[in-house]
Amino acid sequence: EKGWPILSSTADFWASRVERNGPNHYDIKNVVAADEWAENVDNNAFTNAAAIANLKAAIAAANVLGVNANIDWQNVADNIPILKMSNGVTQEYATYKDTGIKQADVNLLAYPLKIITDTTQIRKDLEFYSKRVPNEGTPAMTQGIFALLYARLGDDAKAYQWFKEAYEPNLLPPFGVIAETKGGTNPYFATGAGGILQCILMGFG
Repeated sequence: EKGWPILSSTADFWASRVERNGPNHYDIKNVVAADEWAENVDNNAFTNAAAIANLKAAIAAANVLGVNANIDWQNVADNIPILKMSNGVTQEYATYKDTGIKQADVNLLAYPLKIITDTTQIRKDLEFYSKRVPNEGTPAMTQGIFALLYARLGDDAKAYQWFKEAYEPNLLPPFGVIAETKGGTNPYFATGAGGILQCILMGFG
């Protein structure tokens, strides 16, 4: 009564949103990435992966409910690209080269989307993008995702390093509330706190 209308309608939306430019090239163009510095980009990794996850969830729900899924949903899910760079790293968007990022984007494909599950690929993407987050001016939730993924990979040292980076530089006196950025003054940054909690529960836990 509640979930199915949302899942089916959003799956229909993604099927209508893609541009069908040939096999494996059902492009999703002109979006703002999860990384907010990437505006008006094509084939953003997180957007494309979220669309794939949405379409697959709608198909799975249709099977549970015993209703017919739109046959185009699987076709669209199979043809939305997740791009790679020449070094094997998952590419954040079609024209991305080697620039800084404001928030985790590609790394969200491993968690929470679970589109990328190969641990070698997860580590490769982590090593690349964790070096492209500036020390100043970026929100706290990115570091929590890095910590969570390193914990799931069993890399305790890097998990703990990024866990501390996720909140210690952002604590504001006198109560230790979490600001959005290091040295920032705008509490309370619930997204950063949520990243830390997920790191503990879904990473270290």
